[in-house]
Amino acid sequence: LPVDAILSLPIPKYTSSPFLVSINRLTMPSLKTSVAGIPLDCCVYNASGPRTGSAAALGKIASSAAGAVLAKSATCLEQRGNPLPRTWISEEASLNSEGLPNSGVDYYINSDTIDDAMAGDPTKKKPYMVSISGKTLQDNVTMIKQILDCPSLDKIACLELNLACPNVIGKPIIAYDFDQMKTVLETVAKIPNIGKLKIGVKVCGKNIVRIYCSSPQFKWLDKIFVN
Repeated sequence: LPVDAILSLPIPKYTSSPFLVSINRLTMPSLKTSVAGIPLDCCVYNASGPRTGSAAALGKIASSAAGAVLAKSATCLEQRGNPLPRTWISEEASLNSEGLPNSGVDYYINSDTIDDAMAGDPTKKKPYMVSISGKTLQDNVTMIKQILDCPSLDKIACLELNLACPNVIGKPIIAYDFDQMKTVLETVAKIPNIGKLKIGVKVCGKNIVRIYCSSPQFKWLDKIFVN
């Protein structure tokens, strides 16, 4: 029966059945949650990917039921990414090896970009998140300092530090190397005023089970993040 039909069923006065009472109080489940203290009306939102590179593309996410809006992983300067063709799309699935084409970090932290991207948010409170993927550790440090100093900092809910992009030619995946990842995070933690910015770390995504496949690896990864 549809939910409305179930809720309309009368509860007999001669019974105090908890089952019937729970049916009468049945409501749709909530998808609300919070991440790092950031409230989300929905626990599902986009990954930083091929359709997140412009304010117009991000605006489509903002106007959807997604719980947040995550911008394209940015580099210090605008870049075009890998040579074409680099995407394959069918009705069932898609593959891409774009190589991080993006408009540069300044674009994604610009107040006008954020306002344009979030204009269609029906809730007017959906978090806007920035992602960075520097070519070097110094690139990441430089971009984080830019974000901390930008006038639109109060419009940025948090930062994703992408250490797992597999599609940049000649650039290894930092998240595969625990010692290097530890160095990156320790360096980031020492940036002045870093406490003003909530930071999440993107690790190996769909490959996490294959790459982190033993208990010692999970324990070592946990130790890196906790420390």
